[in-house]
Order: sequence, then C-alpha cells, then structure tokens
Amino acid sequence: MDTPLNDCGCCADSAPLPGPRFNAPGLPAIHYRIGRHGEFKAAMLSSLSSTRHPALAGLRTREHDDFSIALCDAGAVMFDVLGFYQERIANEAYLRTAVERRSILELGRLIGYTLSPGLAASTHLAFLLEDAPGLPSLAARPVTVPVGTRVQSIPGENEQPQTFETTEAVVARVAWNAMPVRTREPQRLVAGTRELLVRGIATQVQPGDVVLIVGDERDRDDAESEQWDARVVTAVDADPEAGLTRLRWADGLGDNNTVPAGRGVRAYVFRSRTALFGHNASDARLMRLTADLPGLTEADPNVAGARRWKDFAIIGSDIDLDGAFPKVVAGSWFLLAGGGTAPGSASLPGWVELYKAERVTQRSRSGFGLSGKITRLVPDTDKNLDQFRNRLRETVVFAQSEELPLAERPLAYPLYGSLLPLPHRDEQLVRGQVLAVSGQRQRIAIRTDTDTHAFQPDGAAPVGLKPGDSYVVLASPRKLDGGTEEPVAPEELDELLRSDSGQILRWRLADRQSREGRLDAPASAVALAAARKDDPVHSELVAIDTLGIAADQGSQVQLKDALANVYDRRSVTVCGNVAPATHGESVSELAGSGNAAQADQRFLLKQAPLTQVSAGTPSGRRATLVVRVNGEAWEEVPSLYGRGANDHVYSLRQDDEQRTVVQFGDGSEGARLPTGRDNLRFGYRKGLGAEGNVRAGQLTTLLGRPLGVKSVLNPAPAGGGQDPESRDDARRNAPLTTLTLGRAVSLQDYSDFARSFAGISKALAVWARFGGRRGIFLSLAGPAGAAVPANGATLANLQQALRHYGDPLLPLWLHSYGAATFRIRARIKVSAAMEVEPVLAHVAAALREHYGFARRDFAQAASIDEAMAVAHRVAGVDAVDIDQFYRLDPGAMPALVPRLFALPPKVLANGSLRPGEILTLATGPSGLVLEVMP
Repeated sequence: MDTPLNDCGCCADSAPLPGPRFNAPGLPAIHYRIGRHGEFKAAMLSSLSSTRHPALAGLRTREHDDFSIALCDAGAVMFDVLGFYQERIANEAYLRTAVERRSILELGRLIGYTLSPGLAASTHLAFLLEDAPGLPSLAARPVTVPVGTRVQSIPGENEQPQTFETTEAVVARVAWNAMPVRTREPQRLVAGTRELLVRGIATQVQPGDVVLIVGDERDRDDAESEQWDARVVTAVDADPEAGLTRLRWADGLGDNNTVPAGRGVRAYVFRSRTALFGHNASDARLMRLTADLPGLTEADPNVAGARRWKDFAIIGSDIDLDGAFPKVVAGSWFLLAGGGTAPGSASLPGWVELYKAERVTQRSRSGFGLSGKITRLVPDTDKNLDQFRNRLRETVVFAQSEELPLAERPLAYPLYGSLLPLPHRDEQLVRGQVLAVSGQRQRIAIRTDTDTHAFQPDGAAPVGLKPGDSYVVLASPRKLDGGTEEPVAPEELDELLRSDSGQILRWRLADRQSREGRLDAPASAVALAAARKDDPVHSELVAIDTLGIAADQGSQVQLKDALANVYDRRSVTVCGNVAPATHGESVSELAGSGNAAQADQRFLLKQAPLTQVSAGTPSGRRATLVVRVNGEAWEEVPSLYGRGANDHVYSLRQDDEQRTVVQFGDGSEGARLPTGRDNLRFGYRKGLGAEGNVRAGQLTTLLGRPLGVKSVLNPAPAGGGQDPESRDDARRNAPLTTLTLGRAVSLQDYSDFARSFAGISKALAVWARFGGRRGIFLSLAGPAGAAVPANGATLANLQQALRHYGDPLLPLWLHSYGAATFRIRARIKVSAAMEVEPVLAHVAAALREHYGFARRDFAQAASIDEAMAVAHRVAGVDAVDIDQFYRLDPGAMPALVPRLFALPPKVLANGSLRPGEILTLATGPSGLVLEVMP
C-alpha cells in the first residue's frame, strides 16, 4: 500500500474550485457561489505547490501561524464573504428569486410595471340633519353636504383613528333622516274575505250587527249595481296595541255572480234594526164575524168569506219604518232583508237589497188598525222592490248607517327582497340614489312539538324543536317542491304561515348560541316573532333602480339588488342622506419654485402615503394628487416618454418607503416648469391601506360640521382598502403587464387584466351563455379572500375598465367568488423525543398555510392524502389519522370525505349565475381540530 511521506500537502496537485453550477428552472433561489472558505483556502494552498508558480517552490510550510498561510486564510475569508453577497445580489436580479421588495420594484420598472402603492378603502356615510320642531318650512329645506367633508373613526384596541372624506356633494333632507318602511297596507276586500279591520277599539260594534261593504260602483256609478256586500258580524276582537278592531263574519265576500266593491271601498254598520209599518197588524181574517171595516178591508180572494187589509203592501216606492228614527238621515244607506225567495246568505236569508235614502221624513200614520209615528224613506232606486212589496211582516230593515273608518292591515311578514315600500310619497328620491337600510333581523318561533323535524347546525348534530324556541332568520325562506327550491315572496310567506297547506319551507337560521344552520319544516310549524330588544341592528347599503307610486300614494322603491338581510319591518329605518367617502385626509402644500433652466425637476411630497382611489384605469387606481403650476392644473401621465415638448404633464414615482416623487419634463419629453417663485402647489390626500377597512358604525366624528348636519356614521363597513403590493404578489403580477399590454382580448386576458386590477386578488374568466347571449363570466376575489361587493367601487370600475380596454360589445358578468370552507379533525402521533405542543402548533401552521387563501385557486380540490402529506412534512410527526374531512356547507354533517371539490363557475338551470368557488380551511378553532394520538 502506498503511504504518503508527509501530510503537509506540499506535493499535492492543485485543487481547482468548483466549476460552473447548473440551476434547474423554477427554483426559488439560484446557487451562484463559486466556493466557500474551506474551498478557497484549499485551492490557494494547493496552488503554492503547483509547477505553474515556480517562484513559490521555496515556500514549504503549511503551518497556520505562518504569515503566508495566514494571508491565504484571510483571502479565503474575503472571497467567502464576497461570494456570499455575490450570490445574494445575483438572486436579486431575477423576479422569481429576489427577496427584497426594492429589487422587484426596480425589475418591474424595466417592463413598465409599477408595484401597487395600495388602495384607499371606500364606504358610504349616512348623515342626520338637525330637525326644526315647529318650523316645518325650515325643516323642509335641503342641506348640501359638500365634497371633502371629513369624518374620523373611533379606533378600537390597537387601532389608529382613520380619516375619511366625502367624494361627492349630496343634497340631504330632514325627511330622509330615518324614513320608516311600510308596516301597514290598505285592506284588500276581495272575494272570500271574512274580516274587516276598523280603526279604534271603541267601535260599539257587537256580534249580530250587520256591516255593509260598498264602493263607488254602487254609490256613484250605478244605483242598480250589485257590487256590494252585507254581512252579519260573528266576532269582534279589539287590538289595543295596534289601535284597531277586527270584525269577522262567516260568509266570504262576493258570490258566484258578483264580485265585491273594488273602487272607493267604504264600510258601514247599521245601528238600527226595525220592521215596516204594519208588520204587527192583526190578521184581518179574524175580524170576519165581528165587523166589517169599509175602506180598510177587502175580500180575500184566497179564503171564502174572509177579508184582508186593503193596500197591505209597500205603496209606490215609499218605505215606512215602524217608529221614529231621527238619526236616519237622507243620504244614508238602508237594507231590506227577508223578502222574496232568493237564497241570500246563511246569515241573511231571503232576498237582500241595498238602497240609499234620497229623502227622509218623520210623520204619523194610521192604517191596518194601527196608528203611530213612522219614518218614511224614499230610496234612490226601486230595483227589486217588488221582492218586498207584499211582505210587510217578513221584511227586516237595517238602517241608520254609520261609516266605519277602515284601518290599514298590519304587515306581519318580514322585509326582504328587492322591493322597499315607503308609506309616504316622495318624488325627491332619484334613480341610482344610495339608501342606508337599518333594522333588526326577523325571528321565528316554533309552534308545535315535533319529532320529525330538527334544526341542523352547520357541522354539528341536529337539535330537536320545542314549542317556543326562537331563531333568527338569516336568509329569505325557500319552498321545497319535488327536490327543488323556489323563492318565497314576502306576501306569499304571510299566506303560507297562516294556512294549513303542508308546504315545506327551508329556513336559514341562527340559534341562541349564534350557530348557523338549516331548518326544513312545514309552514304551519313556525310563526313569525318580533325581534328582541337586545337583538343587534344590522345595516346595509342599497341603490334605487326605479321609483313608483303605490295606489295609496306611498312610494314603491325597486332596488337594483335584493336586500341581504331579512328584517323585522317594524324595526327598519331608511336613511336617504348618504354620501360616498374614501379613506384619506386632504393636504395642501407649497411645493417650491419652477426653474426653466433645469430639466427633469423633481419634488418630493412632504407627507406619505399618497392616497390612491379605485378608478376605471388599467391599474384600477388613480392618485389624488393635483399639481398646479401658476394656478394651472397639469396632467398626470404614466411616463414622460413620447410626450411633446410643450405638454403640461408630470409623472409619479414611488420608492420602497411609499414616498412619492413628482417629476416634470426636460423640454423635449414634457414641458419644463416655468421659472417663478413659489409657483408650484400640490393638493392631495394622504392615507390608504387595509387599516382603512373600518367596521360599521366606527366613522362617527365630524371633523368639519356642515351647517345643519347633526351626526354621521357609516352604516356598512368600509372595504377595498389594500396595503402596498407585497413582494410575493408583485412577483406574480408583474408579468401580467407583458401578457395583456393594457388590453383584454382573449379569455385569459380578461383573467389576467382583472388579477392586476387594484382591489382584486384572484380572478377566473369563463365563457357563459346567459339570457340567450354568450359572454364572459368573471369570478373575483378581493385581497386576503375578501368578497368584492356588488355595489362597490371596485366592481364598477373594473367593469368600466374592461369595457374600455376590452370588447365594449361583449356581455360581461362580474361576481364575487364563492367562499367555501372545510373542516379537518385529526389525531397526530408525536415522536417520543419531541414536545407535543410545539409539534401540534407546527402541524396546524402548515395546514393553515397550505390551505390558506393565498395558496388556493378557483375550483381546486382538497383531499385527505394531501392533508396527511402536509402534516407528515412537519418534524416530529410519526403518524396522522384524519377522522373528519368535510365541507362546511349549510346543513352539513360531520363526515370523512376522501376528496372535497370546489365548484367551477356555471349558469344554473334556473338561469342564475354561480361564481367559481375557492375552497379553504375554515378559520377559527372549529376549522381545524388536532388531538394527540396515544
């Protein structure tokens, strides 16, 4: 065996440094170092013995304390340090591998991409005006809330106050402070109606009284019209709380031949019930043997030898009532009943006819062996009077009609859908106006005890129903019919709940523990219940589509979108004094002086960050900066390249610290600033980012109070606020500018264009045929998985931008994405050498990162084996057993589903559009439960 004579390495061959390194594509970092300290030192020591350096042949020592060897060691240290930083710098030269945001910012500028500086949040502010009691003319005056009205938020814990400013001037009115919605409606006395609502509780109407329902058809149009109804009251129920009385009868209004009154309907009660004069006359046949009364009696043709009263009938058209009735006056109604052989009704048998008294006289009369006071009525028509003419004894007269004030019917059903009924006519409301709707959610109560139906909380075991259980309604109910769901209109819901149809309704509810779930039960099993005093008030913003006037002169406001909540209508108020506002505070500053002798002048904004608001531009944002030179506003452009020498333009550049520089031209590309002293002024707003996404009700402090304004608040949370673009987001978005070049042509272009739009994080475009037209259906997700509001500025501006930079004739449907979540329950076996809690925490962090919004895409599925693989990558995990793996859909039960799917965008069979879903692990402790496996 060969053995070296020494181990000093003096005779060793030269040890070359590693050659060029190969980096596979797609790596998160490249390897660029040519060597490390040991490799550099070994190479230099080897070179000392190389024949290529004969001058060093006499240097034979390799001891570390030798100055020559120490110099090599120091050189190796230097080369190692330089190699380390060289590799870091090399990584910063590539978009995929750069770790510094500044590097990505500069790389993006090479292709014309500017990192998003962020976006200001937007919301709407509802203003309440000072009322002027006793001065209606002053209260009726409109108040203008100007642009730039400042409102500040009340910060919560670890928050800073945020300032918002209105972006549009709005005209506000005292009447719009808190408009109620309609809680009552005119009674609909249609065929089959069996009740009448009367204002007040002291109506003096008793069971057995007769009420009359009559309208203009009989009163004004045609005296012989049969469009009227008379009914005998069977029940009287007073409702002091509502201030009305409910009268009920047995037979519904109308019959097979006639319909009830339809115009100018009024109701009367007959206070007097009497008979015709002569009804109690003695039978003339009993007087045959005792006397003959010449002129008063006559032979009875039906009985031989007998006599009868002469003219024992109604003579002409005079109706003589038996007695004096001073309260029966001309113009009042009276009713003849009991004549003829017509069936009438069960409560009023025989023929019944209605007349109006044209003349009323009080007089005395004798006849038929009787004498006394009578009240003579002359009717407005003699129609069917022959039915009563020879029936003095059988006919009953109902007279002394007294009008009953009709009450409006209380609306018991909740407020939801796209129709907003207001009780008063208001022609000042206009199309497109934003309204703030506030109120408590409707409740339902269980009527009966049932074992066949149960409340199904999401992801939990069913809960049995007990009479009196109360639930909060989260969404409008649906009818279940043959396995399909159909919407239920509010008016239809009222009828279903009062009927015994057996119709199954599907409810989306929350129980007293705030657990959301589903209830499928017959309509008769539940009843509407009033909201409780401690129920929270929910608010939302809606926009007017059309404005109509109801038959009773109330306003029928058709909304562009349906209400998001189901409200107890008695708690609802509507504010019409609503103005749009965005995050940011106005700043005005004297920037400096122009110098025509200097090219490319630059000025730094003194305050940061510059507010950027949503706009219909390719980037989706617009700076709020206004530059004035000698009082003239100059125009912002993306770049000065290609601009004319006399163009009054400027461009903006932001550094990595959000400082904004305003740059002017050099006289060739863009005009130079004219020479002047302090002739350059900036007006802009400062503030943006996610910190502006304040909660509903936080914006309440008026920093500048317009005349007549009392208070302000934001009914809905602010949204759309976006922090400056992160390194990873910029890495993904920068190449999109080279794909679209500011235009949307192909289907993929629409996705890429939307993804690079401010306020949009993920987008998916698909072809869809909707309403007979083929167009593009875009599913959109906001930053950090936030929804993109349908009535928000981001969606409207994206639609506008796609129209301008895409095909303006192509149908476009933009929807916020479907946020789907799932639950994992697993047992983890931790290695005996590891601490349990840290390992479980690392597993939870790994799963949440892997299934977080940032890592997920549209229609991306999740599987058990994938989750187990993620957990097994954590150090210290020996085994994983997943017990529950299921989607948290409404009514879902705990299950172990091998693969969970996220639904793609689709046009459903009912014609509605279903946006694409992104499936993520549910947040909160219930979304991920980890236990220790023994």
